[in-house]
Amino acid sequence: MDCIITAGGIPGPDDPLYEYAQGKPKALIDMNGRTMLERVVDAFQHAQSVDDIVIVGLGDDMGMQFQRPVHHLPDHGSLLGNVLAGVRWLREQKGDVGYVLLSSADVPTLTGEIIDDFVARCQPLDKAVYYNFVTKEAMERRFPHSNRTYVKLKGVQIAGGDVVLADSVLADSHQELWEQLTNARKHAWKLAKTVGLWPMLKLLFRQLSIEDIENLFLRVVGRPAKIILNPHAEIAMDADKPHQVDLLREDLQQREQAKN
Repeated sequence: MDCIITAGGIPGPDDPLYEYAQGKPKALIDMNGRTMLERVVDAFQHAQSVDDIVIVGLGDDMGMQFQRPVHHLPDHGSLLGNVLAGVRWLREQKGDVGYVLLSSADVPTLTGEIIDDFVARCQPLDKAVYYNFVTKEAMERRFPHSNRTYVKLKGVQIAGGDVVLADSVLADSHQELWEQLTNARKHAWKLAKTVGLWPMLKLLFRQLSIEDIENLFLRVVGRPAKIILNPHAEIAMDADKPHQVDLLREDLQQREQAKN
């Protein structure tokens, strides 16, 4: 299947990563000798389950080197806009593209094996969307002191993953809903306005379960979703803060030293 990687976004002066990015896109931050984006593309190009890769947000290679050619599109102004642009481009080139992998460009410790494992866990592809959660225990075991933000669900604390597998036909409907969810993803009161007060109250009192979230998606969208508790913390360990960039740089250095 094909993959769309969203790489738009330049940290501004108020962003904690401004000093690291130096006015360039976040995807170009150095991660132990290679950019974050190069690290992520390496992982997808090593995955047996991945065919073409479309990078949306930069427009060209910008001096980076990849194992195989990738396809570039310019930034379309928003996360959702970039995803939809990637789907449109794939359809123009291939016609019906079916399921696609969606990924951010800031999970540099991701590997091809982890991607293939995720795709295997999604079989037989009878749901519209497959999303990853990583438990706090799994994250802290792999990345101690990562200081990730966790959501407290019923019986578990989770961090959201950065790789999604979705049926591309979802791009043809519910675009207003996708826009609302994308814009509200870090603001609880906006989420409540979008998905309803009752789910947000259950979340507030730590009674919202993974099954509740799947049922909510089915009710709102009309198609089933599956949430996977992924054991691989790398799929959710993104670089949002300076100390996380430092942690991931050190982890990559240790990984590469172990190979030598």
